[in-house]
Amino acid sequence: MVTKAAAKPKPRPRDRAKTETTILDAVSRLILRDGLSGVGINALAREAGVDKVLIYRYFGDLDGLYRAYAEHGDFWWSVEEMLAATADAPNAAEALKRGLRHHTAAMRQRPVTLAVIAAEPANRTPLVIALEEVREKRSVELMKQEAARHGGWGDVDIAAVTALLAAAIDYLAARALKIRVYGGVEIKTDKNWERMLAAVDAMIDGLFAASAPETRSRKS
Repeated sequence: MVTKAAAKPKPRPRDRAKTETTILDAVSRLILRDGLSGVGINALAREAGVDKVLIYRYFGDLDGLYRAYAEHGDFWWSVEEMLAATADAPNAAEALKRGLRHHTAAMRQRPVTLAVIAAEPANRTPLVIALEEVREKRSVELMKQEAARHGGWGDVDIAAVTALLAAAIDYLAARALKIRVYGGVEIKTDKNWERMLAAVDAMIDGLFAASAPETRSRKS
């Protein structure tokens, strides 16, 4: 009696969204374990457990992958997230204080982001550049929308202020991955981060008070 050969099972359809997430998550693991230079197509395919052909199919090329990762929600806060955190702020100064506090919390919860920040000066890779572009785009858009909410920033040079304060926060958060104390302050504890943020709040209050019209008129 002749029996028919068993039909080959049809390949299961691949969940593209799930596979893309798997690949993007693998980028984070490679950065943490091997550094920015460890994110190559072959290493990524091994880490994600996928054929590298899929990476090209889904993202086009490595630059496309880097752009997708930069937009990935786990790397940097979204403008919508920040606007929600400052929604109840009664004025521009309070919005800036709340925004920087939320930024601090977001950075301290993102070890991959901090690893990139720590390494980016010496690693001008396409991935780093893609991540920087997203960071700058979102920061500028956030300041634009906050200004519209509160009728501008007065005479405060908001770009310079946020660049200085956010850079200081990012630097200290990144350093806290490796060291315990900076400038006599223990930078690993929530208590001392609250202490530093209270100092930031005071600086912002002083800056906005000094730029107020009534203050300038008294000086003149």
